[in-house]
Amino acid sequence: MHEEPVTDPPRGQVSSPDVDIPTFARVQLAHPVVQRIAEEAGVSLLHLKGPALLAGLRAPGRLSSDVDVLVQPDQFTTMEGALHDHGWERYSHVSSGSAFEHAANWWHPHWGYADLHARWPGATASPADTFSALSEESFLQPIAHYACPVPGRTAQLLVLLLHSARSPGYRDVELTWNEQSPQQRAAVIDLAGRIGGQVALAAALGHLEEHRGDPSYALWHFYRDGGGRLDEWRARYRAAPSPSGRWRVVVSAARVNRDHLRIELGRTPTRSDVLTAQLGRIGKLVRESARMARAHLRKRPAP
Repeated sequence: MHEEPVTDPPRGQVSSPDVDIPTFARVQLAHPVVQRIAEEAGVSLLHLKGPALLAGLRAPGRLSSDVDVLVQPDQFTTMEGALHDHGWERYSHVSSGSAFEHAANWWHPHWGYADLHARWPGATASPADTFSALSEESFLQPIAHYACPVPGRTAQLLVLLLHSARSPGYRDVELTWNEQSPQQRAAVIDLAGRIGGQVALAAALGHLEEHRGDPSYALWHFYRDGGGRLDEWRARYRAAPSPSGRWRVVVSAARVNRDHLRIELGRTPTRSDVLTAQLGRIGKLVRESARMARAHLRKRPAP
């Protein structure tokens, strides 16, 4: 990394809890706040997307709504503890955040939301190897006048492309791929191979069918074309890398996600809330199963 002058980020309370700070400004300020907390805790991380991007890699007018950071895996628990000590509240755990079990969502009444990433979706290499590869050309970039570590240009492009593979409304490959030089594209492909992100990259670029035999094909197909909840769970089951991973998928499919329920309700769910949601979840799985069975029967050739 090259060094830049480091100044203290804004810390403490906004002048009044009732101050209405625009989201884009809050995110700009929250990045250095999270970085300062990490430094005090001795944690290494990378700031991703939003104001952490190099000039020209973000579409005009696109603004971030939260802070995204990738944490060195063996320091993840330390960083969570540091956030908690500074008044942040965890809204979701890594295990319940998404199909990829990749991030925990934290919230602060003044700084807003921060996604603490243990891994980056689409990368199948170990979290430690992925963090190492994405850090190789990292440098310090000022965000709100505070130096924050960000990935190099190639890694930034790959992060955006892998994100677009699971975000249907975001797929802006014109900027992140079509406008890049052949040399830059080759570097992105090489880095994707090193972190096991070939299938996700292919999904982002419209080449997913080339990987039809890959266990994760169905999951990326779901993110590309959509489907019902049962389609998602079946895809997650196929993509799970181990028997224990597949068992976790089965358990998760049947169990109410309490983190999500809490966010929906805006409060801690009661036993009654959980029971109602659990019955609704089972009913939905039954209806989805019946729908898929009918679709399968319609496709069978007539005797």
